[in-house]
Amino acid sequence: MSDSRSRREPRSHSEAWQVAEALGRLGNDLRASGRFGDARKAYEAALEIAVELKDLRSQGVDLARLGALALAEGKLEEALTRHQAAQRLFQQLHETQMEAAAWHQLGKVHHRLQHSEEAERHYREAARMCQEQGHHAAAAQTWNDLAELLQSQPGRLDDARQLAEHAVTAMQSLDPAAAEVWRGYGILGDIAEREAQATETTDRRAALETDVRDYREVQRYAPVLFAALDGLGPGPGYGRAVILGQLGRTFQMGRRPDVAVRYVREAVDTARTLPADAGVKGLLGALLADLGYALGAIGDAAEAEAAYEAALELAEELQDLRGQATMSQRLGRVVQEEHQWSGGQDFEIALYENLSIDYVFGTDLLIDGPRHRRLVRKIGGADPVAGDVRPALLGVRAWIDDQGVVRFSLPVADPIVERHPGCTVLRRIHRELAVLDEAGVIWLLIQWMDGTSTVEGILSRFKEGERRVAAQLLAVLGAAGAMDVSGRAVGRFLHLATKKGVLPAGGLESDAVLQLATDGSYRSYPSAPRIVLGQAVPDRLRPFHTLTRARRSSRDYRGLGLARVDFDALLHTACGATGAITWAGREVKLRAYPSSGALYAVEVYPVVFAVEGLGPAVYHYRAIEHVLEVVRPDIDPATVVGAALPVERAMVAGAAALFCLTGCFPRHERKYGEGGYRMLVAEAGHISQNLILAATALGLSARPFGGVFDDLLNHDLGLNTPDEQFLLAVLVGHASASH
Repeated sequence: MSDSRSRREPRSHSEAWQVAEALGRLGNDLRASGRFGDARKAYEAALEIAVELKDLRSQGVDLARLGALALAEGKLEEALTRHQAAQRLFQQLHETQMEAAAWHQLGKVHHRLQHSEEAERHYREAARMCQEQGHHAAAAQTWNDLAELLQSQPGRLDDARQLAEHAVTAMQSLDPAAAEVWRGYGILGDIAEREAQATETTDRRAALETDVRDYREVQRYAPVLFAALDGLGPGPGYGRAVILGQLGRTFQMGRRPDVAVRYVREAVDTARTLPADAGVKGLLGALLADLGYALGAIGDAAEAEAAYEAALELAEELQDLRGQATMSQRLGRVVQEEHQWSGGQDFEIALYENLSIDYVFGTDLLIDGPRHRRLVRKIGGADPVAGDVRPALLGVRAWIDDQGVVRFSLPVADPIVERHPGCTVLRRIHRELAVLDEAGVIWLLIQWMDGTSTVEGILSRFKEGERRVAAQLLAVLGAAGAMDVSGRAVGRFLHLATKKGVLPAGGLESDAVLQLATDGSYRSYPSAPRIVLGQAVPDRLRPFHTLTRARRSSRDYRGLGLARVDFDALLHTACGATGAITWAGREVKLRAYPSSGALYAVEVYPVVFAVEGLGPAVYHYRAIEHVLEVVRPDIDPATVVGAALPVERAMVAGAAALFCLTGCFPRHERKYGEGGYRMLVAEAGHISQNLILAATALGLSARPFGGVFDDLLNHDLGLNTPDEQFLLAVLVGHASASH
């Protein structure tokens, strides 16, 4: 890419300089895109012009660029020569900042060449020059590089740690969100890991392993938190208070309580501007507790105590036993978390609520919020349970604590999901019963409450003196929700327990998920004989075979609308009526998918975002008449998109329609009892596959989709009864050409 014009005719100084500048920028772009050969040609052409113009500074810049390129290519000797030439030119010109950069680059080259002493000498000279000129960010970068060099050398871990800590402190004073800060924490984590491996003291090793975990947590999550904060904007809000508080905790983990105080104070001030409901008070209490901890860490005992007192006051107002105990302990006070048993009765039952709050952000960021524990009430008498009821303890765990109290841990209740700008609040309530005395009767009840025995039958097994206590316990357990008396517990319980936000996910990160999807660890029988199957496709099967091979699940929807004819054809083909049969003198309409007992207990609710001739709305598809019923007109598509998990919202927003499949529990339960739920979800799967294959045949993209907050989507669909709930959805739209 040499500039041939210089060989043909003279040019002005300014024109030549502009050409050289353009060539330098082009080289930078080419290098960034990995086109190293073309980048080299551009840099060399720029250097040639700089030599022609006798422009020493430009020569130094171009030599430095060529040195950096050579280093990226692994041509270390060339990189050394180029940077040495650049350093001499900048020194001659008294360009101290540029000379310091050259010293730094020479340190990196010597580092790669494993010339440890030379690398350290060049790094230290670069850092000295940067400090003298007040270029602290550049100095911090050099200290991090030097720390990485020294940590691998015998006896230099202390030096490496001091340099990395110095770099982190310097950068945080300039820009707490700078990438060099997080790199510094990564280096500190590596150093702490080496120190832990080298120490023989158990306590010291445990402390260092804690440092490793904390430093790497900071390196990983702090940039995500700052990105989420930028996405929320400057105005006060629930999400902003949460993110600021989490940043404070993150810097506390990073051993910078002084920085933590700054962020948690801002979080407290933000929370105090919000409407003071129970959720905000719980958040404020947690933030005040964090503030007290950070203030104590920097030696401000008086302010720390004031923060703890304010947090304790809020915990008392919210009847939060855990919060009261924690704050009292931090204030040096002794409290009794549990209630005092009043005595004087055959037995007493207390109901507790353990509330956990999590905050979900659009960056696929989940932040643990406050955890509260409160005594709801002590339960005395209750209405007796009918004798023909068949009680069952489903999803309930029972145990005896250190005080001899029998405790029942109830299943996690349906989560409470709240929408806030930029933030979704997820509240989970886990109830617990505590029963004083009568442990023998309780364990017999647990054994006999199997969902098949009636109350009358269970009570008949007890001795006369125990029967009254057992009846009272059954009544109280039923009133507290510890046992199911509906006779159809399993399906409802499974649906509740598998909603998003009820139970924790598996916790796999993206790399682990990729490994799981590609490791090929499917069921096999290596020692079994194998029979090779043919791959010929008969002509009558070829269209369907082609369709199944064309189907792909895309995430990249383009926001284009569907033609009305395609939309109508999807419903008619995948879900519509296909004929009728006579059954005991009555006509039964059949549909395009199988359904256990021809009950058709799954309903289809198309949510239209962009379909020709249809306004955005929630519709219900009535298959027998092949009509749409307008359930919720004029919806805002963004509202339905907001019911999706944050990581899924961009995908949902680009689709043209969301076909929601809901289950009507009573239809299956009346025939199949508790086994009906399995058939219900199978029916939803049949409809989903039909919709996906029909969409594929139309040249559309479709995929099954369940990444929603059930409560929010049920609300958007207009479902306000537990007898009908969301099961699964199918996204349909136009994907990018690459898919």
